[in-house]
Amino acid sequence: MSLRIGLVVYGLDRPPTGIARYTHELARGLACLPAPPDIVLLVAGGLGPLAGQTPFAQVGLPGCRLLPGLLTAGHAVIARAARRLRLDVVHDPTGVAPFLANRKRFRTVLTLHDVFPWSFPGYSTRLDTIIYRHWLPRMAPRVDAIVTDSLHSKQDIQSFLHVPANRIAPIYPGVSPAFKPAPSGEVEAFLGARFGLVSPYLLYAGMLTPRKNIGRILQAFGRVHADFPGLRLVLAGPRSGRSLPPETLDGLAPAGAVHFTGVVGDEELAMLYRGASLFLFPSLYEGFGQPILEAMACGAPVLTSDRSSLPEVAGDAALLVDPLDVAGIASSIRRVLYEPGLDEQLRQRGEAQAARFSWQRTAEEVLAVYERTLDGG
Repeated sequence: MSLRIGLVVYGLDRPPTGIARYTHELARGLACLPAPPDIVLLVAGGLGPLAGQTPFAQVGLPGCRLLPGLLTAGHAVIARAARRLRLDVVHDPTGVAPFLANRKRFRTVLTLHDVFPWSFPGYSTRLDTIIYRHWLPRMAPRVDAIVTDSLHSKQDIQSFLHVPANRIAPIYPGVSPAFKPAPSGEVEAFLGARFGLVSPYLLYAGMLTPRKNIGRILQAFGRVHADFPGLRLVLAGPRSGRSLPPETLDGLAPAGAVHFTGVVGDEELAMLYRGASLFLFPSLYEGFGQPILEAMACGAPVLTSDRSSLPEVAGDAALLVDPLDVAGIASSIRRVLYEPGLDEQLRQRGEAQAARFSWQRTAEEVLAVYERTLDGG
């Protein structure tokens, strides 16, 4: 008899985030398995890009479209749905564990991507602080299994939330097939028409938050730009409440040399990766670092941080830098621009590294967690 799994789907009906992308790709990966489990999507809000893409049944979670609602009303709403639908396991990939009510009626799996408010304090919102520092220490030890994105995150969860190692499964996310190389002429035409961009440019993609080290990216670019006046820096992604204010750009980078795209879709993002002379991701802390794999899969050379999970994910396929060292970041950028053959070497290594990560394998390993959890393992 097939397992009956409830997968909590949150945030897919608004601008994409890393957690929403994970939920989307995991659901599609599970649907494509040779023997998929019987999954019900427990939908908080809307399905967004999943609409019409999976064969799974869908049940709404009233009052849970926003995270505070999922964190409060979600406990009772999910418990009632699990009982009515006779679910064996409920999996919450959002990381908030709304499992307080009637837990004994079903097994619980939580994807906890990282614990950055503990690991890297001072860079989180008030809601993140409440969830990670006050709520999860109570709930994480009570769930039946935790899936996380890297060995580094597993160590952090053990250390800060005191969850036994045998209940934490490090399972790497995959890379969407949408991220792959394309002919240079096609890329140039798209970037010119859509963004008014021409090569060469450096690229950062992700939330524009201090934790992503945007200020030092701008400072390093400012140092390099003096030697490469035609070089541009593209920052692709949404601003947050803690984004770098526009006025702080003064003095960090030359006027007119920095291009903000705002939120971009997957097609636009893939084209930006493909056209970049170098992808910059010297983040101060990451539980995984999905953008570096997406960039590698598209054929972009990558520079990333030597901290947290990023060396684990990048392997030998990226330039690793101290994210606090602006001079070191600038020097590594110059290496890619000056050193013959280095960019091509990074491209080849990056494509090989990205090929090691697939959503099918992620889905297979997550399914194995469901099975072990139900068996009491």
